[in-house]
Formats: sequence, C-alpha cells, structure tokens
Amino acid sequence: MSFMELKEQVMRLRPEERLELAALLAHLSQADDPVYQADLDIRLDAMAAGKKFGREDLERIHNERCR
Repeated sequence: MSFMELKEQVMRLRPEERLELAALLAHLSQADDPVYQADLDIRLDAMAAGKKFGREDLERIHNERCR
C-alpha cells in the first residue's frame, strides 16, 4: 500500500478510529525512547495498583502530548 493510499484510508476512518490511530503513531514514534518506556512502566504499575483512567482522562492526556 502506498503512502497516498494509506492517507486516503485514514481519511475514511471514524473520529474514534483516527484518535486510536493517532495514539498508536505517537506511541510508535517514542517506543525506543528509554524515558518514554520508564514513564509507561510507572503508568502500568499505577494501573496494576488500581489507578485507572477514563476516556476523558485519556483524551486530555493525548491532546496534551500532541501539542
């Protein structure tokens, strides 16, 4: 699939799907960053301890990181 075809497919996604794709791309762009990995470890530990995020929290965090 070419980049142009991919862009066309992305434009056909529902807003919720684009939001999920944006989160995936943001994650992939930082996946090899040790600071990012350490932050993920902290967040996963917090979730395992019962501290969870709702959709509104996740959208706020996503928007803050994408500025």
